[in-house]
Amino acid sequence: MIQAQTTVDASEPPRPLTDSEKEHLAADTSVVPEFKQNCLERDAQKNWDLFYKRNTTAFYKDRHWTSREFPELISGPLVLLEAGCGVGNFIFPLLEENPQLFIYACDFSKRAVDFVKANENYKDSRCSAFQCDITSSDLTDNIPSSSVDLCSLIFVLSAIHPDKMVQALQNIHRVTNDENI
Repeated sequence: MIQAQTTVDASEPPRPLTDSEKEHLAADTSVVPEFKQNCLERDAQKNWDLFYKRNTTAFYKDRHWTSREFPELISGPLVLLEAGCGVGNFIFPLLEENPQLFIYACDFSKRAVDFVKANENYKDSRCSAFQCDITSSDLTDNIPSSSVDLCSLIFVLSAIHPDKMVQALQNIHRVTNDENI
């Protein structure tokens, strides 16, 4: 099992809020109206595609730190699922560092997946990128059951409605190798 390494000292208590921070929190009673919530949920894929149209591959930086934080990702043969792959900032540095790594990469945005496939480092023999909604799609349409050793979901769960998180994780579990859980 991979353990995240952190530089935060867990023995230190959290910083207390200032009086002005407490007042600000108490005064903020705004809630996104249900109509707006429904619109955002309904148009989520369109909004992500627009995000990638505006920002192309320049918004996020490549994540070269992942191999330092998770050395397991660069040692030996491994099959990884990168759910929410974006434009490949996580996967391409890892593919470069571990020649025995195969990555399934999926994203909610078709435009993001197109950027992954257009990357000069994308090779079908090392990576399979596809568009899907992990909250409703059967990942076994693109990934053999029980074939994934590890899964990463960087920033993904924060973008999924809480009511859909369990289904997303169940869908991912179908493709993971139970021996590694």
